[in-house]
Amino acid sequence: MPYFTDGSIPRDTTGFPVGSVYVPGTGTVAAQGGSVLLDSGGEPYAPEIAQLINSSVSLTDGVKATYSATISALASAATCTDLFTITGSATKTVRVTRLEISGEATTAVSAQIVLLVRSTANLTGTSTTPTVVPHDSNNAAGTAVARAYTVNPGTLGTLVGNIRSDFLFLSAPATATVGAEKLFLDFGVGSAQAIVLRGATQVLAVNLAAATVTGGSFDINLTWTEE
Repeated sequence: MPYFTDGSIPRDTTGFPVGSVYVPGTGTVAAQGGSVLLDSGGEPYAPEIAQLINSSVSLTDGVKATYSATISALASAATCTDLFTITGSATKTVRVTRLEISGEATTAVSAQIVLLVRSTANLTGTSTTPTVVPHDSNNAAGTAVARAYTVNPGTLGTLVGNIRSDFLFLSAPATATVGAEKLFLDFGVGSAQAIVLRGATQVLAVNLAAATVTGGSFDINLTWTEE
């Protein structure tokens, strides 16, 4: 964008130029300071006043439309492949920012959890679509689709690759003396990218590496943004 002023620089009562800013539609105006204060040496100073123009932006909150979906007590299939997925959108860019997984089994066991990306969607299988809940009621309806599978997809989508692989301890509710673990995965922290799904066929999947977890029951929470 071009940078310019109207050529008129404000001056004080003695004719010296003063600090100023250019306001489109108004011209160049003097910058405004706050109340005069004294520093530890008794010298006067004043803070410069700045105003947040876009009042819809909170300094303590994000600005991207954010959504969550959750499933409780999801029974895993025998030789379980994709247990839970999120599929991208035809109209929005989806960025997955947080995933939480915990669970139980008939006998306490460590289950391998693989987080992977597919470039095409899964076909068939038996699944439900957990409700997509906006973090702000003013958000548009979410367009990504979450699926929770109780029967493996008949045809898995094309694998791009695995992002994470972790073992998660599952307790046995009736006999456990140690509580189940919870796996927390955060993405897009600091300068790192979130997991980005572009288009309506890209998939992020929670996969059990074809293992059978007898009595497996999983709680999964997923959060993402759309823009």
